[in-house]
Amino acid sequence: MGSLQVRLFLTYLFIIVVTLGLATLSLFLLLGGYRDSITYGNLETLGPFVRTQVGITAPDVLDSREPDDTVPVGADVLLNILGIREERDSERLRTVTSLAVIDAQGNVLPDAWAGPVSLLDAATVELSSPAALATTSDISPRRCRMDIPEGPSLLCVALPLRGLAPEVEEAFGPDAVGIVVATPAAGMGEVLADLTPRLLFSGLIGLAAALVLGFLLSQSVAAPLRNIASAARNVARGNYRQRVPVTGPREVRDLAANFNRMTGEVQRSQQTLRDFLANISHELKTPLTSIRGFSEAVLDGTIDDPEGIRRSARIINDESGRVLRLVEELLDLSRIESGQISMRKEPLRLDELFEHLSALFALRSEDTGIKLEITNTTSARVDGDYDRLEQVLNNLLDNAFRHTPEGGLIRLSARDLHDGAVQVMVSDTGVGISPRDLPHLFDRFYRAQSMGNRNRKGYGLGLAISREIVRAHGGEIWATSEPNQGTSFVFTLPTVGQAARKAGS
Repeated sequence: MGSLQVRLFLTYLFIIVVTLGLATLSLFLLLGGYRDSITYGNLETLGPFVRTQVGITAPDVLDSREPDDTVPVGADVLLNILGIREERDSERLRTVTSLAVIDAQGNVLPDAWAGPVSLLDAATVELSSPAALATTSDISPRRCRMDIPEGPSLLCVALPLRGLAPEVEEAFGPDAVGIVVATPAAGMGEVLADLTPRLLFSGLIGLAAALVLGFLLSQSVAAPLRNIASAARNVARGNYRQRVPVTGPREVRDLAANFNRMTGEVQRSQQTLRDFLANISHELKTPLTSIRGFSEAVLDGTIDDPEGIRRSARIINDESGRVLRLVEELLDLSRIESGQISMRKEPLRLDELFEHLSALFALRSEDTGIKLEITNTTSARVDGDYDRLEQVLNNLLDNAFRHTPEGGLIRLSARDLHDGAVQVMVSDTGVGISPRDLPHLFDRFYRAQSMGNRNRKGYGLGLAISREIVRAHGGEIWATSEPNQGTSFVFTLPTVGQAARKAGS
């Protein structure tokens, strides 16, 4: 019972059994009409036989009667028909079937009936146009119902006497127009005997088909899940390339697709972690090697002159500061990603921030011969941390100055968007970034190489930190670049009202 496939199969089987049981119960509740159909079917088979026997028996009875015979002629004819043993269904005729002759009004003629039911003298037959039996040439049975005083109604069929031997009128009188064959409705046992073989045959076929379909359906659900479980075990063992086929029902396909995405993300994360360890090892190795080398040179006396010692101390100080900055940037990025650093947000206008940046980079713009153009077309206030947004723009402007040749142009602009946000852009007129590097610009330790420029200063953490700061403000950041046209870094910030609505939702 622990297997999902077994449980699904048993569930299907249970549903099938319950459905068949309810269908059988409903069928038995509707057996009334079926019982009448069986009875009428039997009567319509017996009716023509009885009519034929009336035409044959009436002359024989009239020829064989004795003068002192007290039994009415009509009753004697019908009793003789009921007494026939050799014919098919004669036992049923004798035991449960009643015969009667009716007039044009549907009344049973006196002394013109025979059968196990008494009081047929006062019985009437419900039949549409019983008088038509006297003139019709159609000898097919007509369904009717016989009402008996102080007794249950009988189902019957009526057939015309017209066209039989002349002795029939002599036996039953001139008022006789039709012969009626009546019987009670079929019993439950007879109905069951008729239906049971058919129900069993149909039920067995349905059950066999249901079992096959149930097995296939349960297999279609369980097999993909088994594949996912096996793949999950492989991932737990370290095989992050594991993928599963996306098959089965929609929910299972969604699960398989999400599993594949998850393993892809795990594989990417593991690769990122390996790259991170390799990069940080590389970044730390160079300054630490310099620190160790110069410190050993001073300690073992290789460098013993005052100028060499001061130069070594300066290099050790610079390299240790480099290591410290790298560690601080890593800690800063880690705290922002984990949410340990909360943004001190307050409503602010970008004009103030842009004026501060203009003053901050004015000297650098003069020294490098690169023009810095600042444009702000928005008056909306953003909900942001002034210091952190300054850090983002410092990173972006520093990158732009480092990759823009002398005489180039750097633009810092802001404009309103239609969805309650502000878009900030830093663009330059440098040679651009290779399309191969664009998807990885915001990865840790990734330092893109400008086309035609080998400048790779920094640790490749500035853009990663900028992305996390922008995301912490509820915005997004991206970059576009065209060869020989320059590069643009764009990020969005929600306005004060829009940020409040997001926080409330």
